[in-house]
Parts: sequence; structure tokens; C-alpha cells
Amino acid sequence: YGATGTVEAMFTQLLTTAAALLLLGGHVHADTITSAYLVDGNTSGVSWGTVMVGVKTHNSSVFGMVCDDYMNVTTADFLCKAAGFEYGLYEWSNNRISQHNISKEAWNELGGRFALDNLKCPPGVKTLEDCLYVTPGTHNCRYDEGVVLKCMGVKLLKRDGVPGSRGTVLFHGLINGSRSSGLVGAGGVDNKTAEALCNMAGYKYQVGYDFTKNIYRDYKLNCDTIQRWNVSVIAEDLNCLPNSTVVTKCSASAASEDSDIDNALWLSCSNDGDQFWELTNITLAQNTPGNHNDGDLRTGGSRGTVLVTMRNTYTGEERRGLTPYISSPYTPSSICDMNGRTSKYLYYRRTGQIHDYKKITCGFVVANEMKFALSQLDCPGYYQKLSGCSFTVADEGYSPGNDNALWISC
Repeated sequence: YGATGTVEAMFTQLLTTAAALLLLGGHVHADTITSAYLVDGNTSGVSWGTVMVGVKTHNSSVFGMVCDDYMNVTTADFLCKAAGFEYGLYEWSNNRISQHNISKEAWNELGGRFALDNLKCPPGVKTLEDCLYVTPGTHNCRYDEGVVLKCMGVKLLKRDGVPGSRGTVLFHGLINGSRSSGLVGAGGVDNKTAEALCNMAGYKYQVGYDFTKNIYRDYKLNCDTIQRWNVSVIAEDLNCLPNSTVVTKCSASAASEDSDIDNALWLSCSNDGDQFWELTNITLAQNTPGNHNDGDLRTGGSRGTVLVTMRNTYTGEERRGLTPYISSPYTPSSICDMNGRTSKYLYYRRTGQIHDYKKITCGFVVANEMKFALSQLDCPGYYQKLSGCSFTVADEGYSPGNDNALWISC
């Protein structure tokens, strides 16, 4: 009787354990990921894209996307490693947010299914059976909820490893065919490569780059963090193709044993393109009504609509346009001084209040598609240099009305 009772107790315990596993989302039979790769658009095998996985269960297999329900950093890191990226996750999002997602057409061609939903993995897991999830192939998700992974990339880190728009460059990708994560030597890096690295870090513009040793401590990775993370210089002579957005478009030499962390690359990036604009000229302009060719515009006189010319030092683009009326007399007086037209009888108005023969006419504005170049211009009074003026570049579509452009008589 004792032996029989022991067997019954063990059997009951096994049933209880199986039931608990099912309730927690676990599995009595070990499911495995048989394949995993990323797709961007219609291109597979990339380092940034929607993750597609194949899962084999004890009695079937399923292939498809992973739903973003319950997704977190440790789970996304597990998926990157499942896709063959040794150093795991750089960042994750979903098809709705990211532009690096699988197209609906490509997804449908691959079956249009989700392989996993409610996937949640603790840190450091190596197999699917260590994660929680619902039965493979079961889901309540839409295309937009497919998980997008970035398994290689660039981060700019300052002080305690906080990411930002400027900092020591942490490169997370391939060096001579081997996946590596670490710092990059600044020697040999050119403007093209620095710009590409900014793009990979998620920024449109490169502001500047330098050796880390030349940067103030608050804006670079500190020594304590470097030691704690066991980070080292992994590459030198980094070279990236123009307009690259993924690190697979870069090549480099493996760092030598005596590579110095103080010579690591530091980078400053930005998404603010307005900072690259500079004023090159402010003049007063008018044209004869009915004459709308560019050569018909008369500039440099003592009165007229304020015409601003500016240049983007980053792209080389030049732009010419209007600036809105301002109630303060300081900016108009400064513009007169810059044009050599100092006058005790300063007169400034909205262009709409002025006779057509003394301003840039509506016909000229329309014929030449002239727009507002600035939404704000502020020059200190009686200051004769453009560098003394502050301004705000007009957003696309900005227009307070052509009649509200600034007009001045010196």
C-alpha cells in the first residue's frame, strides 16, 4: 500500500506541475526556434527589420512574425541572438513605428502569419522553452504589431553610459566579418563616415567629431563605466559608405593591442537642420508692377520689401525670401544701417499698406513662387553686421500672408 500511495502521489504532482506550466504560459513539450531572420521591405538577412521566426512544437511547426504584446528589452535581445547576432539587441519597435519593416506583400508571400504572441523572456535566456508565450501560431495581432529589431547599430554615450545626441561612439556590428561591440578609433575617420554614423544613430545631421580626449568629461563615456562594461577599442580606420544607415555598410581594421581609449571617436549629431543656416544678405527690394522676371527686381535702394538671402553651410543650399513684419524699431534701423542707409526718419510698415511701385508686388511673389524664408528676425539697433541678428527659419508652409511681410523706408 505504501508503494502504491507513493506512485499515486508522484503522478498527482506531475499532473499539478503540468497544469501550472500551462497556466503560466509554459509548455510541457519543449518548443524550439528553428529559424530567425530580419526583413526590411522585401530584403531578408538584414540587421534592422521585422523579425520572422520558425517554431517547431512537439506535433507541428509554424512560421511568421512575433507580436509586440508583452515585448520588452530582454525578450527583444533574445530574438536578436536567435537571429544570429551574438551581441544581441540595439533597440526594438514595431511595424507601425519603424520604417525598417517587412512590407505587407512580403509578409503575405511568407504566409501572413504570427508565430509567437505574448512572448516574454527573462534576462540571459538561451532557449525558447525558458520564455513564457501562448501556443505557437495562436495570436490576436495585426500587421502593425509585428516586432522590429535593430540588432546592430551606433550609440553615442556620455558619462555613465547615458545615450544622447553627442558622446563617445559605441559601435555594435561587424568588423571584418566578425560581430563586435566596442569603441572605434578616431584616426582615419572622415566627414562622410561621421555623417553616416550619425544616420545610424538615428540623426539626420553630423555637427562635429573629435578624439574623446579633447572632449569635456560630461559629454563622453567616463572611465568607471568603460571599466565596468569592459569596453575596449575594437576597430581603427573606420570607413562607411555615404548615406549609410546600417553598420554593414562600414569597413574597418581590427584595433591593435596598444589602441588607446583616449583616442576613441567622439561624435555630435542633431536632427535640427536650422542650426546650419546663416544669413548672407538682407536688402530692400521692389519691382515695377507687371514686370516679374528675376532681373526686374531692384535691390539696394532706400526703401522696399525686406528680402533675406541665406545659405545652409551643411548642404550648400541657398534660399531667398520674405520676413514677417515686426513692431520693434530696432531691427528696421539695423537693416538700414547694414545697407548704408542710416536715417533719422525711419519708416516701416506691412507690405500690404504700401503702394505697388515701392515694394515687391503680389504678381512678382506669385510668378516667382517667393515664400517666407524666416518666421522671426531680430537685429539689435544700429548694428551693422548680419552676425548680430538672430532668426528662426520658416517651417515648410509657413505664411502669415504676403501683405504682412516687412517693408522699410530708410
